[in-house]
Amino acid sequence: MLDQIAHQEIANDLNEWYKSIKQRDKGKATQLHQEIRDRLPNMSENQTVLLYYSLIESRYELLMERFNKSGEILNNINKMKDLEKNTDDMIQYYFYFFSGVYEFYQKNFTQAINYYKIAESMLHKIPDEMEMAEFHYQVAVAYYRIDQHIFSISHAEKALESFKANSTYYEREIYSEMILAANKLDMLCYKESEANYLNAIEKSKSAGSKYSESLAYFNLGLCYGRQKLYSKAAESFINALSNNELKNGVVGIKAILELTHVLYKNNKSENAQSWYKKGFSRAEKEGEKEYEAKFIFIDGLYNTSDTLSMQKGLGYLESQNLWTDVSELCLDAAHYYKNMGDTANSSLYFEKAHYARDQILKLLEELK
Repeated sequence: MLDQIAHQEIANDLNEWYKSIKQRDKGKATQLHQEIRDRLPNMSENQTVLLYYSLIESRYELLMERFNKSGEILNNINKMKDLEKNTDDMIQYYFYFFSGVYEFYQKNFTQAINYYKIAESMLHKIPDEMEMAEFHYQVAVAYYRIDQHIFSISHAEKALESFKANSTYYEREIYSEMILAANKLDMLCYKESEANYLNAIEKSKSAGSKYSESLAYFNLGLCYGRQKLYSKAAESFINALSNNELKNGVVGIKAILELTHVLYKNNKSENAQSWYKKGFSRAEKEGEKEYEAKFIFIDGLYNTSDTLSMQKGLGYLESQNLWTDVSELCLDAAHYYKNMGDTANSSLYFEKAHYARDQILKLLEELK
């Protein structure tokens, strides 16, 4: 009886830990991780609870941006013999769901969605509305990254409805509103998108969530950039970078990249080069090859006129199947060369953008 209570106590702690992860409360998540890890050796052996711990730990490592560690944990679980036969529905659901989240962070968006589809077949066996909301949120983000806006909006709206009903998940409510705004932006509904982002900023301020506020400013910058309001875009990116948590994470590198880009577009070349050096150095140091490649492309286009460097950057993005990004960069280059009167290069990059869009459609065929 005591052993069962011990198992249940640890399981309850794991539920609380996972809740803090979904709420992006890094401080609490780290504290609970340490407490549970210290108590785990004193728990009598229970394979289900140990597996649950490993799965939540893999999700925790993603929150902390230790992606390789998360992948190692999931890989070790996957090596288990007869995983599906020897585990219950909850363990199987979390394995496939977290595998999808991991693949998303690895930029393998179609693979992420394929994992999500397996997890979805088990979702009805997880009697937790907030878990369903979390699932819909993650799926919405993945579909957004492969330009499947209708699917993304459908899942985002389901997530938003549930998160709104639970005040402890206010950050997820804000994030769900931002993914709706991102879809609207891609669908050229600029005013609606801007209104959503401004609303997300106000909600973040009211809740005292500095990270959500900075992330909303980052996305607002993208919205202004699309409308060619480059000064307002730059101001928004700088606001985003004023938050240390965002600045020091992967999103910080992305914000510097986007800031560099709009500064070049606004003919602020000296300022752009200063930010380029900071951003490229960080991307190189932190092994963020996607952003390295994008910095190389942007610098080659606007600063050095180095077409070989531009092709090198594009080549890496193509090798990673980041076709949406390839398409956007090529369209940007095509318009740049068109404005410069360089018809040959303009035509070349319009063709490259069109090819990239075709590859996105081919990626969709990989969805099972």
